[in-house]
Amino acid sequence: MKADRIWWHEIDADDYYNMEKSSRGLRGRAALEIRQVPELLEFLGVDRSTPVDAWQDQRIIARVVGQPEENSSITFKAHRRHASYELAGMNRHDERTERHPAWMPVNGWPDVRIPSSVEDAKAILTEIGGIHLYIVRTDSGQYFAGFTTGARLPQDWPNSLDPLFKGATSGLITVGSGNTSEMTPLARKILDAYRDRKSVLVYGPPATGKTHAVAQVRQILDQEWSGGESVDFDPLKPSQPFSSGFSSSPIESPVITDWVTFHQDYGYEDFIIGLRPTGEGIRLAPFAGRLLDLAIRLHRQGKGSGLLVIDEINRGNVPKILGDFMTYMDTSYRTSVDGNTKSAIPVNLPKVQRSPTGDPVTEPIWMLSGDSFMLPAPWFFPHNINILATMNSVDRAVAPLDSAIGRRFERIDAYADLDFLAEHLGVSVEIATAPEVDAENWTPQAAAVALLAYLNDQITERLGQDYELGHLYFWKVSSWEDLQRVWDHDIWPQIRDRFGARPDQLADLLRVNSRNAPESYPFRTRTLTGRALAVDPLMGMSHEGTALTIDFLVRG
Repeated sequence: MKADRIWWHEIDADDYYNMEKSSRGLRGRAALEIRQVPELLEFLGVDRSTPVDAWQDQRIIARVVGQPEENSSITFKAHRRHASYELAGMNRHDERTERHPAWMPVNGWPDVRIPSSVEDAKAILTEIGGIHLYIVRTDSGQYFAGFTTGARLPQDWPNSLDPLFKGATSGLITVGSGNTSEMTPLARKILDAYRDRKSVLVYGPPATGKTHAVAQVRQILDQEWSGGESVDFDPLKPSQPFSSGFSSSPIESPVITDWVTFHQDYGYEDFIIGLRPTGEGIRLAPFAGRLLDLAIRLHRQGKGSGLLVIDEINRGNVPKILGDFMTYMDTSYRTSVDGNTKSAIPVNLPKVQRSPTGDPVTEPIWMLSGDSFMLPAPWFFPHNINILATMNSVDRAVAPLDSAIGRRFERIDAYADLDFLAEHLGVSVEIATAPEVDAENWTPQAAAVALLAYLNDQITERLGQDYELGHLYFWKVSSWEDLQRVWDHDIWPQIRDRFGARPDQLADLLRVNSRNAPESYPFRTRTLTGRALAVDPLMGMSHEGTALTIDFLVRG
């Protein structure tokens, strides 16, 4: 699950003494005073601007980090006189204690000895290294209470939690979702791949969400992760409950993004550099293509990263388009992360001249923005240029990527995701595909899942996985009419194209001329002999007829 907000309080010597001292002679009920009230109110979902005289006690139910099945209440009592809130009854030795079980020795709270004084409590805290108690509010609105010891951020905890150990005695950390809460599984996989590689290829059949996932990644990077680092929270791990979700770390912010689609007429001059008229007589000047333009913009920016999306990469002649820049697909020939150029190979640039300061520079290179820029000579390709390419496995109209280019990418296979579709449609894959399902009580959503499962099993067995049908064809199925329309307009044309040269296999897939077929079964042969098919549309059939048709098709 995702953390949303984390409220924390640093235990000082006074706090520890009040929480751990002997109950003998205990006066009142020991409390922790919370003075950072606006942050606390925000955490509890209360209007921060509420006037002091209108403050009310706030009570939440919090589970125990490490024992999430255990829960108890935590009450923040309004102390209007001091303009603060307090956690009352925190002494664990008092029979009237209100201390949450997450902050008890039974759940790991340090049980060194009973402090005899505030000074003794200070010595114990020094021995422990400090204590910070915290309460996590998840993105689903649940609360979890826990604590950590030590004077600095625990190893492997996300850096966004560092404020726990710096500054005020209590506060609120609002962690970002990284804008990933609505990301598809494929988009998450793409983003995570950049932790290890600079070039990623998303490969698979149409309608598997490749372009949508790429667009999501680009949108997130364009927003520069303004929501901050996302934090994953696991309440079953008391020593390591927090881990980094997706953050700006895979691709350093700020990110410059661009998008290009390859096609048969696309060339080196469009992607890298070429000579074009300037409009000043017949003079030709170097004009940067998409990749070089992005690299120069990043060079001028002086920080961050670049991401170039190449859609339909195999629709162009990739070796010709890249030319000598294929070398720089290998990051070992670029500048290093720290800017070192020892192993880098200089980029082949336009003619070199002298700048007014005497430094060697290129002649002006015209940018897509309409201005020009002179690069220093020699110039090395930036480390933080990332490439994200998509390729349809079915579309082989041009040519597949050769091995020299293919091995420079981290390949992510994007095939039909049956579980993702089922979750979206609110059905169970197991139930939808069970052989004993009664067609009369079938829902169109379950029928859609079963149909996709059957068709892709048949396609994979006969043609290979590259020819699968994507799950997005069925994404908006909410009625039998929707399913009929999807079959007639999307699925049947795809199947017909895939099996155009294999009529026998197509007839077997459609269970043509089966003796057990329903009376209104729309798939049959046109004649008594031969295998020429007659396929009637599903549109216009009754709901019952459609359910019986799909039931027979997927189960026989």
